[in-house]
Amino acid sequence: MSDRSTPGTIRDHYESQGSADGLLADIGDPSQDIGPALDQFHVGGTKATHRLLAQIDLPAGAHVLDVGSGLGGPARLLAETRNWRVTGVDLAPEFCRIATALSRRADKAVQTAFCAGDALRLPFTSGLFDAVWTEHVAMNIGARDDLYRELGRVVRVGGSLALYDVVAGENTTPLSYPVPWAREPSHSHLVTAEVLRERVRDAGWTELIWNDESGFARDWLANMRPPKGSSGPSLRRVMGDDFPAMTANLRDNFADGRLGAVQAVFERRI
Repeated sequence: MSDRSTPGTIRDHYESQGSADGLLADIGDPSQDIGPALDQFHVGGTKATHRLLAQIDLPAGAHVLDVGSGLGGPARLLAETRNWRVTGVDLAPEFCRIATALSRRADKAVQTAFCAGDALRLPFTSGLFDAVWTEHVAMNIGARDDLYRELGRVVRVGGSLALYDVVAGENTTPLSYPVPWAREPSHSHLVTAEVLRERVRDAGWTELIWNDESGFARDWLANMRPPKGSSGPSLRRVMGDDFPAMTANLRDNFADGRLGAVQAVFERRI
């Protein structure tokens, strides 16, 4: 993390507004409707995860690390559609508790596991995983060089990095805040798509696939509507009452070209 954004302040952004205990009680109640809008905490939701998944090929049983796993939606989707074992790590312990409960409810507790940890100091031995997966995480991290080297450390030689990130757009006008990852500028560490690309390569990764997803993200946000027929808990319950303002600002920042998005796959060859 940079000097302006410590793990504690970022963790507080995600944990201080929500009520984990109440949400856990709802998840444990089989009469509650738990929809996909709760745990796909990134632009494009499940559709975006499928778009990235189509770019990476690993055998059944592969062990994948989901960095910034949030409430575990992508991890469960990877386990269900590809039969991978997925370990999720997130800075927010409350998110890990909720993700674990959601996996139990979805009968995915055997294939998925979640623990709290810092992406810059991952609590895993070197070369443990076949791939690293990460969606909408790096915007909170200033030390990108350290991040991508650390992701490379925990992946075996020949392993993959699949990422989906929000990046700074061509319009350099300051962002409207709050946004889902930051309530103020000091907690946001966006870089341009090209800087992101350079940082990953410089950390020893070889680029295989690079896709500009800005148009997809912009269109998805413009057409986003609350899910029909779902009365269960939502991300607003987790993030707080300003979550609608976060999503509105996110949509406007993308529409104005202040934000973009990329998906990419890299390989660790050495």
